[in-house]
Amino acid sequence: MAHQCPRCGQPVQLGYSGTAQITAGLVGALFYAAFGAFQCKKCGKIPRSEFPPEVRNKMTMMSLVLVASAVAIGGVILYFLSNSK
Repeated sequence: MAHQCPRCGQPVQLGYSGTAQITAGLVGALFYAAFGAFQCKKCGKIPRSEFPPEVRNKMTMMSLVLVASAVAIGGVILYFLSNSK
């Protein structure tokens, strides 16, 4: 992501949870990235409410893409599991 921290102007990145990834694999990592806070190396976690409205709109669209990807991956996994006889 090329968003800037509203506090210091440094680039921010999506949050990451090793626990979510270990527990639910790729689907868990995608859901955590979609709903987790952004992180700045200097300022720590940054709530979405601190970003300007146009940036929040982009973040929302990216979250929808991540959730749709997670649902699609889960659907593909279930499809192959149900047809593996």
